[in-house]
Amino acid sequence: MKNKKILIVGNNATSYALALKISENNEIYVTSNSNVFDGIAKNVDIRETNPKELLEFALENGIDITIPVAEKALNSDITSIFNANNQQIFGPAKSVAEIAIDKSNAKKLLYKLRIPTPKFGIFDKENSAIDYIKKQKTPFVLKTNESNSATILTSQDSGIKIASSCFIDKNAKLIIEDYVYGTPFSFYTITDGYKALPFGNSLIYKHSLEGNGGQLTTGMGACTPNYKLSFENEYFIMDNVIYPTLDYFEIGGNPYVGILGVNGIITDNNEIKILGYQPFLQDCDAANIINTIDEDILDLFEACIIGSFSDEFDNINYKDCTAVSLTLHSKMTDKKTDIISGIDEISENTIKTFFPNNINKNKYFEYETAAGAVMTLTALSSTPSGASKKVYDDLKEISFCGIKYRKDICKSI
Repeated sequence: MKNKKILIVGNNATSYALALKISENNEIYVTSNSNVFDGIAKNVDIRETNPKELLEFALENGIDITIPVAEKALNSDITSIFNANNQQIFGPAKSVAEIAIDKSNAKKLLYKLRIPTPKFGIFDKENSAIDYIKKQKTPFVLKTNESNSATILTSQDSGIKIASSCFIDKNAKLIIEDYVYGTPFSFYTITDGYKALPFGNSLIYKHSLEGNGGQLTTGMGACTPNYKLSFENEYFIMDNVIYPTLDYFEIGGNPYVGILGVNGIITDNNEIKILGYQPFLQDCDAANIINTIDEDILDLFEACIIGSFSDEFDNINYKDCTAVSLTLHSKMTDKKTDIISGIDEISENTIKTFFPNNINKNKYFEYETAAGAVMTLTALSSTPSGASKKVYDDLKEISFCGIKYRKDICKSI
C-alpha cells in the first residue's frame, strides 16, 4: 500500500507510535493540536467525540482509511457512521467495542462465556460495595467502570474509604476484584469479525515501583514478545478467549472488526486469568508491537475492512527480535513545565514515542513537558537483556525536572 491518506483519531502515545510508523509512505492526519506531530502528521482540530465533523473532513480531504485509536471515538460510534457513508474505517462499532470501553460489561461477558477471570463484584450502590469489601480477602483490586488503571488495597478500611469517595458521582459503577499474583500480559489479535490472527503480545510492567511494588498503572514499560507466554498459553487464549468472544458477537449479528486485545495474568501455576479487553494497542507497548510485526500493517487493516482478510492472510510474520520499552514520567511540583534535554543525543535506532497531551515544542524547538507520562523509549535487539541495555543507555542522555521511571525493566532476565 503506497501513498494513502490516513486519518488517525486519537491524541495519545499509541496515535503517535502509529503515525510515526506509517508516515514514510503515506499522508497522515491526526486529531490533535500538539506540535510534536510536526514532520510526521498534519493536525486536525476536530474532537474525537465528533464523528459527523470527522466524516465531513474525511469526505472533503479524500481520506482512504480512518483508524479510531481513542476509546472516546469508538464510544461515539464513529465506525457505524463512517460505514453508513461508505468510508473505510478500521475499528469496531460501539455495540461491540463496549466490552473494552465499559469495564463492567467486560467482566459480565467474561463470566457469561466462562472465560477464566478473577472473582469480582460490580456495584452501583455504596452500601452494597462496602458490605462486599468487609468480607473481601486482602489484597484486592478496586477500579471504576471507565478507568484504565486500578488500585490495590491491602486493608478493608482503605477500600471502604476509596469506595465511598467513588460514589460521590451518583452514576458511578465500581468493580471489586480479587488480586491475582503472577506475570501481567497483553495479547492482541487482528480480526475481520470471523477470522482472527495473533497481532503480538507483551509482558507489561504494570506496577509503579521496582520489584512490582506500588500501585497499578497503565504501564511503566513492556517487553515484546512476552518471554513467559508459551505457545500453549497462546493457543489457550485463542481457543478459549478470542474465538468465543468473536463467535458471541457474530451470532448476535454484530461482527467485531479491528484489534481485539486482552489483558491478563499468567499465574505461578501457568494458568491464564483474563482481566479485560482492549480495543487497540496500549500506550506502553504500541511501539513494541508495531515495530516487531514484519508486515505492512495498513495492508492488514484494509483487508479486514474490505473482507479479504480470511483469504489473503494465514499468518502474520514477525521480526526475529525483542522490543523493550520504558515509559518516562514527570513528577513536577514547583514548575508547570520544564525543558527536556538530551532527546537529540538518543540513538537514531531507538524509537521515541511522545504523549502529546503532556509535551510540546516551544518557539526555540525545545521539547517541554508537563506533569504525567512524557515519552516512551523503545529499542530492538536479539534478546530482552540486549534491548533493555540499549534503552537504559539512551536514558542516560535524557534529563528533565521530576523524571520518574522503573529501573528494572527486563533487568532480571
